[in-house]
Amino acid sequence: MAHILDTTPAFEAFARKAFLESPFLRETLWEQRYETAHPEVFAAFYAAEPSVAGRGALVQDLSQVREVAKYAAPVMTRLIGEVEPAVADAMGMAGTPTPQHVLLVGPMSTSAAVGRLEGDVALFHCLEWFNSEEGARVLVAHEDAHAFHQMRLEGSLPTDAAWMAFYEGVAMQVSRSVVPGRPEEDYFWYGYAGFSKWLPWCQEQRGALEEGFATALNDPEAGETYFGSGLVEGRWRVGFYLADYLVGGLGLSIPELISMTVEEGRAAIRKALGH
Repeated sequence: MAHILDTTPAFEAFARKAFLESPFLRETLWEQRYETAHPEVFAAFYAAEPSVAGRGALVQDLSQVREVAKYAAPVMTRLIGEVEPAVADAMGMAGTPTPQHVLLVGPMSTSAAVGRLEGDVALFHCLEWFNSEEGARVLVAHEDAHAFHQMRLEGSLPTDAAWMAFYEGVAMQVSRSVVPGRPEEDYFWYGYAGFSKWLPWCQEQRGALEEGFATALNDPEAGETYFGSGLVEGRWRVGFYLADYLVGGLGLSIPELISMTVEEGRAAIRKALGH
């Protein structure tokens, strides 16, 4: 059974109190009433994902965020329970300890983050990003794969481009295995609208993207550029497109992939790129 900590009752209590206050005071109360109700959770979450820049925009529309969180929490609880056994089985980790899941409302900085809560690997699900059940199912599979992968590897993981390509590519193979039959773009964008032209563009530019990525492997900023908030030719997250087919083309099973060390994963990506 999945281990899930749901912080949304504390968020609901905060939102009821803060609803009639100004946006400035709402943001202060967010910390005082909501985050201090689960201090260990938010300390761990912000250690993994420190940005709070989006919180100011969320408090402007607190009623909408409140409704999304109220709807998403039971749906995500059910999805985690349904998806996690399949993720563990696909990764050859059935019967092993499972990660701690945390449902929270974050500052719109990320849809999910893997960190450590009281020493254990934890997966933080940010409910403000909830869009649809089917999109969330793919996202849960992808992020749960990261959590299991971190449990397998232990210790902190690097953020260089070669490792990120391997790490994200493994998670994409898991989500494809566990949640088959979704539209292709769902494996990259989890059902969010507005990205219908992204995948066709990546496919058209595949050669140029691969060449640029190979050239950037030794750039310490390339991980953020290709997998974070950076842009390549005006597009976000093009590293995920590359990671998907590079790791998928290695010809290895998912258990074989996660048995590789960080150095072996990096080397596999470099070899696939001809470097």
